[in-house]
Amino acid sequence: MEASPAKFQHDRHVATVSDEVLQGSDVAANAEDATEHIDHKEIMAQIKGLEFFREAEIFKALGHPIRLKIVYGLMKLGGCNVKNMQECLGLHQATVSQHLIHLKTRGIITSSRQGLEMVYRVADEWTSSIVNNISSRIEQDE
Repeated sequence: MEASPAKFQHDRHVATVSDEVLQGSDVAANAEDATEHIDHKEIMAQIKGLEFFREAEIFKALGHPIRLKIVYGLMKLGGCNVKNMQECLGLHQATVSQHLIHLKTRGIITSSRQGLEMVYRVADEWTSSIVNNISSRIEQDE
């Protein structure tokens, strides 16, 4: 079965139009690539200039489940002493104290004396935001 000259002419026209569209999209794609490449370099330069030391220290401190629990508990309670944390976590006082020192030296929590006891509170809003996101995810999974 032979194609008619009109059908052949139509198919050739469609192929030509398709080629033009593809070539036009290649030009557009190349222009987008150039724009993305420029933006990419600019973004990479910005990233290179960032330090992230403080943020990395916070993530390291929160990288232990007990410290995450301590920060989460302090956020829920608004503040707490070592004895209550110890009972809640089922850990020795020395273990809880070590974790508190770790959090305190990184500026994540603060302490204040109330009578004979030290009360600990979350000091860092950014850390609170991170722990809120983590805890809401965990609470959703339960």
